[in-house]
Amino acid sequence: MSDPSKRLLLPSQLPTSLWESASETLQLPETLANAYVVHIDRLGLRNLANARSDDRGPVGGPSKESADQHFAQSFDGSAARAMLALLDPNCEGGSTSDSFITSTAGTSLALTDAPCGAGAAALAFLSTIAELRAKEVLPRYPLDVKLVGGELSPHAIDHARHLFADLHTDLERQAIFVHPQFHRWDVLDGVSTADLVKASTVHGASCASRLLVIANFNGFLVKERKQKEAQPQLDELLRYASGGRSLAVWIEPDMNRATSKGGLFSWLFGLFQASWQRFGKVDAAATADQPVYCTAAKFRLPLQPHATARVTLAVMPINLSRGTSK
Repeated sequence: MSDPSKRLLLPSQLPTSLWESASETLQLPETLANAYVVHIDRLGLRNLANARSDDRGPVGGPSKESADQHFAQSFDGSAARAMLALLDPNCEGGSTSDSFITSTAGTSLALTDAPCGAGAAALAFLSTIAELRAKEVLPRYPLDVKLVGGELSPHAIDHARHLFADLHTDLERQAIFVHPQFHRWDVLDGVSTADLVKASTVHGASCASRLLVIANFNGFLVKERKQKEAQPQLDELLRYASGGRSLAVWIEPDMNRATSKGGLFSWLFGLFQASWQRFGKVDAAATADQPVYCTAAKFRLPLQPHATARVTLAVMPINLSRGTSK
C-alpha cells in the first residue's frame, strides 16, 4: 500500500459523486453513465445488458454480435476498472494514480488507447478528470487531448465514436478538448501496428506529454496463447510511446491468468527486466514474485443505480521516459 500523504490525488479529496467512502462504492461520472445508458437504448441493447451473468463477462471480438454483447455487458465494468486505477481510493495501486494525474498536468496530451474497444478506459479516464475539475479538486486548465484508439473490431470503434461525440460538450465544459482518431489494429499484424504507431506519432507530435493505456488484453493474449506472436508488435507500440514525459498504464481484471506466476504480468515484468528495459521501467517496488498491484471495489450499475457489482483491478504502471525511474 502506498503512502496516501505522498499522492498527487489524495483519497480524502475524492468527491462523493465518484467515490462513496462509507459504502466503498464507485460511481461512474454522471456524464459517462448517462452516455452509456443513452447509447444502450439507442441500440436497443437494454435487455442484453441486464442479462449479464456473474462470471467474467464476454471477451469481445470483431463481429457486430460480439462487439454489441461486449459493450452491453462489459463496458460499465471496464470503465469502473479504469476509474478505480485513477482514483485508487485504498492506495493499493502504486504510482498508477500519479501516472494518470501527471499526464494531465501540461497543456496537451497524446493519449493512445490500444486495444480501445468501445473506448471504456479512455472515456473513464477523461470523464473522471472532468468531474474532478468540476468539483474543484483539480485545476481547470485547458488541455488538448490528441487521442488515437486502436481496435480490431470496426463495430466497437463505432460505439467509441458515438460515445466520444456524446461526451464532447461535457468534456469541453471542463476545458478538456479531445481530438479523437480511431484505426483498425491487429496486435498480431506488423503493418497495422506500424500504421497505428505512425498515426499516434503524427497526431500527437506537438503534445507536452504522452500516455499509453492498454486495457483488458489478457483474454486474448493469454487465454488464446498469442503472447509470442504479439510481442514484436507490443515492442513497437511501447517503443513509440517512450520518451520524455511518457507513461503507460496496463490494466486488467484481477484473475489468475493475469496475476499468477507465469501469467500476463509476470511475462511483462520479465520483458521489462530484459529487452524492454532500454525504454521502460515498472515501479521500483515491483518484483518477479509481485510484479503487479491489485485492488477491488464495488460500483453502481448505470442501468440499475440502486444495484452494485464488484470490479477487480490488476494494474502495472510503467515509466517510459527511457532510463529514468520513479
